[in-house]
Amino acid sequence: MRKKRIEITVETDQVVIIRKTQRLSRAWCQDCGELVKLVTAEAAAVASGVSPRTIYRWVEAGKIHFTEQPGGSLLICLNSLTAVTSDE
Repeated sequence: MRKKRIEITVETDQVVIIRKTQRLSRAWCQDCGELVKLVTAEAAAVASGVSPRTIYRWVEAGKIHFTEQPGGSLLICLNSLTAVTSDE
C-alpha cells in the first residue's frame, strides 16, 4: 500500500498600526540631522515587535536616537528605529 504525503505551507504577514489620540510628535533629531517622527518607548516596542526593555537597551547602547522629556520619559526617533529593526 502506498502512503500519500501532504505538505501544507502557511505564510503570515504582520501589520502594526500605531494609533494615538494625538498626532505623532515631530522634532529635530540631532543624530539624523532632520525633522523626524517620535514615539514613546512603548509604542516603539510594539512597532518593532520587541519588549520595551529591549528599546531601553538599544537607547543605552546608542543604537537608536531619542530625546528625553522634562518628566523623564523618552521619545524614540522612528528613522533610527527603522534602521535598527531592518538590520536585525
